[in-house]
Amino acid sequence: MAEKVLIAGAGMTPFIPLGSCDSHAALAGQAIRSALDDARIDYDLVDQVFTSCVHGDASVAELMLSRIGYSGVPVFSLSDGCAAASSAFQLASHSVICGEAECVLVVGVECMPARISNREFFGLKDPARDEFATDVRARTPGVFLERRLHPAALFAEQTSWLMTRMGIAASSFDQVLNRSRAQASVNPNALLNRSPYRDGWLPPYLSPPASGAAAVLICSPAFALRFGARAGVAVLASARGSDSTSEQDGGCVLDVLGRATTRRVVQQAYQLAGLGAEDIDVVELHDQSVGDFMVNSAALGFCQEDEIERFVQLGHRLKGQANAICPSGGLLGRGHAPGATGLAQLVELVWQLRGMAQGRQIPGARTALQHSTALGRAVSITLLQRT
Repeated sequence: MAEKVLIAGAGMTPFIPLGSCDSHAALAGQAIRSALDDARIDYDLVDQVFTSCVHGDASVAELMLSRIGYSGVPVFSLSDGCAAASSAFQLASHSVICGEAECVLVVGVECMPARISNREFFGLKDPARDEFATDVRARTPGVFLERRLHPAALFAEQTSWLMTRMGIAASSFDQVLNRSRAQASVNPNALLNRSPYRDGWLPPYLSPPASGAAAVLICSPAFALRFGARAGVAVLASARGSDSTSEQDGGCVLDVLGRATTRRVVQQAYQLAGLGAEDIDVVELHDQSVGDFMVNSAALGFCQEDEIERFVQLGHRLKGQANAICPSGGLLGRGHAPGATGLAQLVELVWQLRGMAQGRQIPGARTALQHSTALGRAVSITLLQRT
């Protein structure tokens, strides 16, 4: 069994508008080659491959690997919504920890056609049933969970909850969006540098869908020593959870979208790593909406819930560093490619910990947190540290 998992290689493609990529294979091939080159490892040393893709058919994994060749190793394919890439990474990490493999490639890709418009991606053209708004059952957990089939309606209610019940001003939502735009402008991989469309930036303030790919190569310390792979970033903890009945009993939309589960899972991760929120230098959290950015910042322990607006106004600081949450621009700025997003977050954090995030570098970053959620039904937390 390995004592810990190292991220030896990291690579990603720019996130691009829907309909502007040739194929899943072309995007994935770029990310894979970049990760292997970064790790200084040949593909024939890889023991297992984990892939993630949400909008693709059963042959996507084989198409991805066609660009670098088939080696006969086990290939595991996941399609788990917005949690797909994080699921692939966590399962791959477990494979290294338990000794099944010493070196594992994890790659996520999304290549969606142009016909999936920004509004269709979130169901903005398919509103929830009218009775959701008036039926007394709308406050019960079962109906709230059913409403996950209508994400735009949930995000609209999230926005309303934050504004009307928590008193957060519209100007604070605009401030988060402006920060995302500013961070994306210095991130060469961000979608907002390539797409003029801003449909989702109107209430309920949603992230733009994108196509793109990201890959990481993980290995055991013994493997890195034996083959000369990079060994500068280690996985301190990786935790996963789903929502419970008790967390949904209140019928609060913030918990349907993952607040309570995020609180619980991040505490598990902190405990595993022997750390707390005060130890984190840089974060990539799942900001599928501006409300997600606000709520998850508090759920992860970086501010109190009644301090969200002040936290936003002060520039989302961690250890005094402004913009330390989603320095990449986050999903709101880099774009959201479900099969690749979780890995793209990890790639950004690896670059931050290595001091390679030019133009958006958080000075002295040593400990990082990655957070992803699939509309609240699954939450993943990964803690990384520069060794």
